[in-house]
Amino acid sequence: MPARPAGSGHTSGHAPAEGRAPALGQGMTMASTEDEELAFGRFALWPRRRVLLADGAAVELGARAFDLLEVLVRADGELVTKETLLDRVWPGVVVEENNLHAQVAAIRRVFGPDRDVLLTVAGRGYRLALPVLRRLVAEGARGDSGSLPQLSVIVLPFASLGGGAGEDQLADGVTESLTTDLAQALVGGGVVSRSTAVAYRDRAVTARRIGEELGVRYLLEGSVAAQADRIRVNAQLIDATTDTHLWAERFDHPRDGDALAAQDAIVGRLTRMAVLRIIDADARRAGAEAAPDAAGLALRAWAAATTARMSAEGFGAARDMFRHALSLDPGSLEAAAGLAEAETYAVMNGLTPASEREARLAEAQDLADRVLAARPDHLGALRARAVALRALGRFQRAILAAEAVLALCPGDPPACREVGLNQLYLGDPEEAVRRFRQADLSGPHDPARWTWMQGLGRALMQMGRDAEAVAALRLAVEGNPAWARGHALLAAALWLNGEHPEARDHYAEFARRVPDAEARVPSRSSPVPADRISEAYHRHDARILRALGDLEAGLPKQ
Repeated sequence: MPARPAGSGHTSGHAPAEGRAPALGQGMTMASTEDEELAFGRFALWPRRRVLLADGAAVELGARAFDLLEVLVRADGELVTKETLLDRVWPGVVVEENNLHAQVAAIRRVFGPDRDVLLTVAGRGYRLALPVLRRLVAEGARGDSGSLPQLSVIVLPFASLGGGAGEDQLADGVTESLTTDLAQALVGGGVVSRSTAVAYRDRAVTARRIGEELGVRYLLEGSVAAQADRIRVNAQLIDATTDTHLWAERFDHPRDGDALAAQDAIVGRLTRMAVLRIIDADARRAGAEAAPDAAGLALRAWAAATTARMSAEGFGAARDMFRHALSLDPGSLEAAAGLAEAETYAVMNGLTPASEREARLAEAQDLADRVLAARPDHLGALRARAVALRALGRFQRAILAAEAVLALCPGDPPACREVGLNQLYLGDPEEAVRRFRQADLSGPHDPARWTWMQGLGRALMQMGRDAEAVAALRLAVEGNPAWARGHALLAAALWLNGEHPEARDHYAEFARRVPDAEARVPSRSSPVPADRISEAYHRHDARILRALGDLEAGLPKQ
């Protein structure tokens, strides 16, 4: 092959090494203190720090060979042509093909007995014959490839039980989208690539064996069966280390003309439940350790915050664990984003003293901004930003932040809820209802389900659909009976629907939980600035306030 001309227009496959920014701390910015690990066999590549590990120990590899290896690893088993390698590794430079051969030889020398995993495709190029697992590793991690990474999962190809081309396409689409969405949702975790997972289609291999071969902790598998009017989905999450089921679910989804919408709804539901179960399982693992590290503490805190259900004790415990994790690792993106989310939710749900509200909200915004400066696609930080903006009454900007989450992970229930709540304040209850129902499609068994069901109930009352509001608010109260204002909202819906005796019972329960009559006045408990709320919202809400006024007036005099 002749020398490659300069000025080919292609960019290098590897960015220049960055200087290390200060760790997260008072007056500092969030450093990008996590590196991507590309693990294959007994090797692992850390591109940001330009480190190659073999059996957990760093090995020497020249700069050009490192760049070439990174291109091959990122191709994940696909052929990379000689021309592509020359363009990527020597951009804009005239080189002979023997330079490429020399760097390939250098990589094979480092691989030693595993040299044959770098395959030559005669006359065309090279490819790596090992599956690649991607995950994030924290600054200072040892890169011990002998231990399983936290949150590592493989989505095995979903089986098509229908047998037709359309059903096969649906099953493949669910598998591919689920792999993509889990990779977004499990920030700090690793999701095996789709091309690697396909190799296990129709293979009679145990979960434990797959876990050992790929170094993953969890397997997600399932099937799709499509009928004329519905799609039935079965899914199972398996712990690969014990070969036991952590979660299994079967559900039906309506089959209409919009195949992509149905696929998004199915994937959104599976993604949310799998993430919750994986986080809970890994949090239990971390809790069993005598002295969990920052990553383990952050996992435990995420699990505690998810199941807190408006409990001051639960949120307090989560905040303390996030803060402890940050003290152990000031650069932890997960701990910073988790603390930001916990603080914003605590502020919005009345769990923060009024005197501390402004400071806690400012801290949460600062933490979210620092995380997003390092990882613009961090879902937790984006959610925290959306809630903080809603707290400030910046409803349109809050919607944009929540929509950024949905662009990365369609159907994410908390993000759908945030869009719905902001649409309510903007005076559009119809759009709010649509978003709350979208959240419920993805999270019908979610611990946070009550948060969007209460929003749905309020929106339905604003539209005069009181019987539907009663049904939604019953679910909200069942999901979190400790939330006092849930009883008040249900009482208002019952009152408007003509069910006065039960309405009085629920309002009496609200009064028992909030004995101060002044604190029961709705205007005193608004989580957002009243002057930012639209006039349309106030008009729609007037009937609810009248119902609450009637119920308050009917309380026995003290």
